Amino acid sequence: MLVAQISDLHVAEGRGLAFNVADGALLLEKTVAHLATLPQQPDCVVVSGDISVNGQSGGYALVAEALGTLAMPVFVLPGNHDRRENLVAGLAPYCPADPAVAPYLCYTVEDYPLRLVFFDATRPGSHSGHFDAPVAAWLEKTLAAQPGRPTLVLTHHPPFLTALGVMDEPYENAEGLGHILQKYPNVRLCCGHLHRHMFTVWHGVAALTAPPVCMHIVPDFCPTGGDAFTDEAPAFLLHHFVDGRVNTHYCRVPGDFAERGPFSFSHPPKLA
Repeated sequence: MLVAQISDLHVAEGRGLAFNVADGALLLEKTVAHLATLPQQPDCVVVSGDISVNGQSGGYALVAEALGTLAMPVFVLPGNHDRRENLVAGLAPYCPADPAVAPYLCYTVEDYPLRLVFFDATRPGSHSGHFDAPVAAWLEKTLAAQPGRPTLVLTHHPPFLTALGVMDEPYENAEGLGHILQKYPNVRLCCGHLHRHMFTVWHGVAALTAPPVCMHIVPDFCPTGGDAFTDEAPAFLLHHFVDGRVNTHYCRVPGDFAERGPFSFSHPPKLA
């Protein structure tokens, strides 16, 4: 079984530029076109948040148009730049949220040998991760229902420190999340948000972040690092479930892409 994970699309309505630099719509279209040509087609595609610039409805419309060209199922979850109500309005077929934990967008996909569990750690108006009590109760119950089943747990914010200074904001109740996950060594925690691929072990569980479709953060591990990004080829992960384990592969989208930057998130260039 193959699961393609894409993340941090930052598609702007009207095909605008994210942070006045990156054409998220074009980068997503190139990514989707590449996924459609893979020799072994993914069984599904998961999108781990930051889908539309500032949660704009027009951004979700462009994303729906691009994702609608894929032959396989697609599943999405929100990031801190998304707005839940606009995401659901624009991408409802890709977000079968469990009403028992509304307004959080949490759900499971049980159709494959590898279980997929999505949980929402966003809070309106906050850039950081928040593992709120209703979500914690839902996740604990969900994982306990099938404790031995190999599972990808997908969310937007990594709860662990990355050493990219400005990205390491406090994650509310991270220890509560760790306490739940450490009971299930068959789980792999798959995040977005970082705009870089990294792998670690956290509370005894394999944990990683996906590379971005749009805007790659420069690896600068000083206290103020994590603010600079480059505009370059999109990348994604392929999670291959084989022989009872998950092998995760980093993949770049081939093609002629600009290699520009670095630019600053906090002080983006002005539009010409």
